[in-house]
Amino acid sequence: MKKLLFLFILILLVAAGVVYYKKWRNDFIRKDVPRLVFLESDSLYRITYDTIDIDEVDGEIVIRNLQLTPDSTYKKSNDSTLPKNLLQVTIPEIIITGVQTDAAVLDKEIIAATIKLTSPVVTMFTNRQSVNETDSTQTTDKIYKVLLRGLEKISVDTILITDADYHICQWSNGDTIFSSSKINAQLHHINISDSTSTDTSRVLFAQNATLDVNKILIRRSNQLYYYQFNEIQLQSREKTFTIENLHIIPLLGEAAHMRAVKWQTDRLDFDLYNLLFKQVNVQEILNGNLIAEELSIKNAQFKIFRDKSYPMKNENKVGHYPQQLLLKVPIDVALKKVIIQDGDIEYKEKNPQTGSSGIVVFNNIHASLHNVTNCRDKIRDNSLFTVHFNSRFLNKIPLSATLQFYLKSKNGKFTVNGSMKSTDATIFNPLSKPMALIEINSGTINSLDFNFICNDYNAKGIIRLLYNDLKIKILKQEDIGKEYKAKKMISLLANMTIPNANPDKNKPVRIVTVNHARDINKSMFNLIWKSIFEGAQKTVGIDGKIP
Repeated sequence: MKKLLFLFILILLVAAGVVYYKKWRNDFIRKDVPRLVFLESDSLYRITYDTIDIDEVDGEIVIRNLQLTPDSTYKKSNDSTLPKNLLQVTIPEIIITGVQTDAAVLDKEIIAATIKLTSPVVTMFTNRQSVNETDSTQTTDKIYKVLLRGLEKISVDTILITDADYHICQWSNGDTIFSSSKINAQLHHINISDSTSTDTSRVLFAQNATLDVNKILIRRSNQLYYYQFNEIQLQSREKTFTIENLHIIPLLGEAAHMRAVKWQTDRLDFDLYNLLFKQVNVQEILNGNLIAEELSIKNAQFKIFRDKSYPMKNENKVGHYPQQLLLKVPIDVALKKVIIQDGDIEYKEKNPQTGSSGIVVFNNIHASLHNVTNCRDKIRDNSLFTVHFNSRFLNKIPLSATLQFYLKSKNGKFTVNGSMKSTDATIFNPLSKPMALIEINSGTINSLDFNFICNDYNAKGIIRLLYNDLKIKILKQEDIGKEYKAKKMISLLANMTIPNANPDKNKPVRIVTVNHARDINKSMFNLIWKSIFEGAQKTVGIDGKIP
C-alpha cells in the first residue's frame, strides 16, 4: 500500500512538473523571447511591434508592424554623441520559419531557416556635420547591440526582402538625398553575435548579399530635370555594384527650357551606359556613400545647349569648378580610378546675331580620372585629382588634354595642358561662321599646344599655334536666317594684316603668353576656351578684347 501511495505521489509530482515546465516554456516563448529580441527601449533605438504569433510545432513566428526608430533624445543636431548614421525601419510583416525553439529556451539563441520581410521601409539618416567626428562605429554594429541584447546569437540561413523602399535623408532637416522603391534582396548565412559584430567581410551580418533594383526615378518639384537609374545590382561577395544605364533627362525641349529659365544657362542631356564599380565598400554603399577602387563606364553621351539671345544672369560662379563642387557633395566619395571607355560631348550654342547654332563636338572620347574624392583622409594622402582626356575634335582632329585639380587649394587652382594635331583649317567653318561671322577660305593647322595655370579669377600660360596658308573672309548677315555675305574690303584688309603662317619664312616660331581674366559668371570650360581663343588671336596678329 505504501509503495502504491509513493508511486502515486511520484506520478503527481512528475505530472505537476511537466505542466509547470510546459507553462514556463510557453510563457518564455510567448513573452520572454520577444522581450529578448525586441526591446521596449534602448539608449539609441526604440523597437516596437503590434503582435507576435508563435507556432511552436511548426517553428514559425509572424511579427506584424515592427518599427525601429531612433530615440527622440537624438533629434538634437548639436548633440556631441550623435552618430554619423541612424536608421528608421518599418516592416508590415515578418515571417520566420524553421525556428528552433529549444535553442531559444536553453541557449538564448535564435536559430531559423528563413526570414521573409514584406514591403519594409528603411530610412538612413546621415549627419555629415556631426560634432562627433571620431565616431567610426558602423551603423550595423549599433543595430547588433540592440538586437542581440539578452541573446547569445541570432543565426539565419536566408533572409528574403521583397518590395522594399529605401531612403537616405539629412538628419538635421529631413531633406531627402536619395530615394528608391521596389527593391529585392537576398542575404545568406546571417550570424549576429559578438564574434561577427566587427567582421568587415560580412554585409548586414551576412556572408553573402545581393540587391536588385529595377528602376530609380528621382524628380523634385519645380525642377527642370529628372534622374533615372535602370537595372541596379549590388553583390557583396564579388564586391561589385552595377547600373545598366543612368540618365539626366530634361523635361522640356531646347526652346521651351530657355523660355522657362529666362536666362542664359546650359541645358543638359546626359546618358551613361554600363556602369561597373569594382572592389566597392558594400557597407559604405548601403550607408549612402560611394567608396570603390574603380568605376568603368562603357559609353557616355553628353549634350549641352545654350541660347545666347537670352540675358546673362549675374550669378557669381566662383567656387563652382568641378573639384570645388565635388568637395560639397553631401556623401563621401572615394574612387581611385574612373575610366570612360567611349563617349561623345556635344556643345551647341545659338548666336542671337545669326539665329544659327554652332556645334562643338568631341567624338570617340577615352578618359581616365584618378583620385576622385572628397574624403579628408584621402585628400591628406593625395590632394591631386587628375583627368586624362583623348578624343577626336569635330570627329576628325586628334585632341588630348590633362587637367590637374588641387583639392587643398583655397582659390580653385587647377592646371590644364593639351595638344591638337594637324588638320585642314576649313574644318572650323561650321563653328566660325555662325559664332564669329568668319569663314576660313584656306589654311592648314599644323599643331596647337597650350599650357595654363588657372584659379578662380584668371588663367595664365602659353599658346603655340603652328599654321600656314591662312586666308579668311569676314562675313555679314543682313537678317537672321538669311545667307552669309562677304565684307570684301574688310576681308582684303584682314588678309593683308594677318600673318599667313607661323613660323614665317626665316623667322622663329611665335609663342604667345596669355593672361586671361575670368568672367566670374561663367564656367571653367568657358575660361579654358576663351584663353585658347585669346592665344590664337594673338598668334595671328589680332590683339584686343575677345568678342
